[in-house]
Amino acid sequence: MKIQRTPSFICAFTAIVLELLPYGAVMRFANPEGDAFRRTYSYFSLLPFGYANFGPLLTAILTSALAVLSLIFIFRDATGIRVAVLTVSALSAVTSSLPLLMFGIGYFSAIGFAVTLLLTVTFLFALPGVTK
Repeated sequence: MKIQRTPSFICAFTAIVLELLPYGAVMRFANPEGDAFRRTYSYFSLLPFGYANFGPLLTAILTSALAVLSLIFIFRDATGIRVAVLTVSALSAVTSSLPLLMFGIGYFSAIGFAVTLLLTVTFLFALPGVTK
């Protein structure tokens, strides 16, 4: 049924909306007078990518592809599309957690956690036993 496959698209679309907000990607800059200061950017911003924080931009690109695949998955339940949704959602969840894994908790935000959680839920909804 198409109704049971729509949560996958809804989660992917919600993740894109959160990625568009300017609070997801975290950058910490050194301050000569003391503590480092923190700035947040959109996942689609090239600034974190330029400072070697590759996770947010890769996640944004993969999540955009995932939204398109999830939309196709609603109307056509082919095994190839299901595998593509599973693969892209797993990859995007891993790339979303890259700032946490590479730099630590200081480079991870609540929006980043929500995006990772939504991408994981998208993966779970695309599993074969869940949508049948």
